[in-house]
Amino acid sequence: MRLRTRWLPFIFFALAGCGNEVELPQAPTLFIDRAALTFNREFEHGTYVGQTTFNSLAIQNRGLDPLDITAITLSAPGVFTLQLPEGFTPGTPLRLETYERAFLTVAFRPTDDTEYDGTVTIESNAANTPQQVITLNGLGVAP
Repeated sequence: MRLRTRWLPFIFFALAGCGNEVELPQAPTLFIDRAALTFNREFEHGTYVGQTTFNSLAIQNRGLDPLDITAITLSAPGVFTLQLPEGFTPGTPLRLETYERAFLTVAFRPTDDTEYDGTVTIESNAANTPQQVITLNGLGVAP
């Protein structure tokens, strides 16, 4: 039986592409999974007045040195409430080691059928962005 070698180059390049690891920077690097939290705004929908919807944001360190989250502040109307990551207390930094994650949750409970906007600001020792601003957008819809 003759071995067909026409697939050999494809197999070689496919295997060569596996295992390519990205070299991480030494400095702490803040990574968030999205820059905006929208509450049921997909397809122009919203949240019924008096109901609550939640959005979460993953915060991760993509550097070799520890990432210290020093402050998380909410600047928004009272219809938005912030649930801080587990282990974070104001005045004490939340330390994330390499690839470690924390989750930030924001609740939205509209009181009127109107649009609401706000921001969450994360301050840290990250080399790439020491201050990260996440926008909030929610729409109250009359039931």
